[in-house]
Amino acid sequence: MSISPRDFAKTPPLASLVYLLAVLALITTHPYVGSWNDASRIATVQSLVESRSFVIDRTAFVGTGDKVSINDHFYSDKPPIPAVLGAAVYMPLYHCGLRLHLGSSIPYYLVTLLIVKLFSILGVVAFYLQLELAGLNAQSRLLASLALGIGSLYFTWSTTFNSHELAAAFLSLGFYFLLKARFQAPTRLNIGVTAFFLSLASTADMPTGIFYILFLPYILRDQRLRQVAVFYVLPLLVTVLPALALNYSIHHSIMPVQLFASYFQYSGSPWLNSSELSGMHINTPSFALTYGLLALVGPKGFLLYNPICAIALWGLARTIRQRGLLFHEAVVVASGSGILVLYYLLFTNNYGGWSYSIRWFVPILPLLFVFLYPFFQIYNQKRVILFRALLCLGVGIAFVGAVNPWSHGNLSEVPFMANIKEISNDLSALHNRLKPTP
Repeated sequence: MSISPRDFAKTPPLASLVYLLAVLALITTHPYVGSWNDASRIATVQSLVESRSFVIDRTAFVGTGDKVSINDHFYSDKPPIPAVLGAAVYMPLYHCGLRLHLGSSIPYYLVTLLIVKLFSILGVVAFYLQLELAGLNAQSRLLASLALGIGSLYFTWSTTFNSHELAAAFLSLGFYFLLKARFQAPTRLNIGVTAFFLSLASTADMPTGIFYILFLPYILRDQRLRQVAVFYVLPLLVTVLPALALNYSIHHSIMPVQLFASYFQYSGSPWLNSSELSGMHINTPSFALTYGLLALVGPKGFLLYNPICAIALWGLARTIRQRGLLFHEAVVVASGSGILVLYYLLFTNNYGGWSYSIRWFVPILPLLFVFLYPFFQIYNQKRVILFRALLCLGVGIAFVGAVNPWSHGNLSEVPFMANIKEISNDLSALHNRLKPTP
């Protein structure tokens, strides 16, 4: 049964949003690995299902440079939980005869679609519901949700198998249940689900654990929430504890393997004598200052690639300054975002490698965008024009990024231009293939 444009216009805003995101998900999800990063993750998925092991020696993706050597075996250097989730999708596909391999494959597409894209959509739905709790009308909630869902790097990074998007979605889901506990009922379930998703985010992308930590005193300061605070801790048994156990099963330490420089020192390693391994050294204040400026407004500048962040940051500052409705939440989001950004500015130096802007900062987008709500409280004509202009700009940037989130640095040091050149090259190649042979 088809849906006419007139019927679609009558569809409730949230349903229309989900329909749009679902269609875009089917179209934009990548069917192949685009970098060492996602090759490393999908290698673990393949090994877990086909060999029942975290060792990736026998996978099609062992050639990735994002791996470590432990006891003469290769392992992914990525957190294991996203791969475990991916393996749950790949297992039935494998037993139906669909196997992961280099190049385009149905399993890679479906793993990305049913893990990253699905949670990405759920994260936008949770965001929409958060704004309802903040008092916005349906139209404003829809516009703000479009800004996050298709007008920011949140959309770009939902098209490939990565942990940053998963962490962003998990934080959004956790924040929704936290607001629900505050504004509706501080039930054990709401606090438990909050803790589940906030801590699950940390298992996908470790630095995002700062939000779980900072929301604990937020809960303890509220008398109503404090009564069920024990349920904020219990979910760690099914999120963080299994992640630590998986780390231990790999190298007899609960610490992530990517923190051990010696694991990257194997014959043929691209990281031999490299200074670009994250978390291995601390930058000087002067370097971090310059690095931070470029990370935010340079060729890969995160703020430039997410233009609506300008409004969100204004709303965040305004909420704190005027002690608005979400004052305490704003303090936590501002503090957590600042700490996360500072961590990367102090312990990295490569702007995320070959990536479309700074992928490390993507998880904070749903939390920041919540603070669009003050902007919509007085949505006059000037604000309408400003928002529409930034939204159109954001959508264009995000869709260009979706072509290849792992932008080729050899095409241009500006990821947007690198992707434009890639699109041009692809169109030229397609034209040449379709051109009649003389």
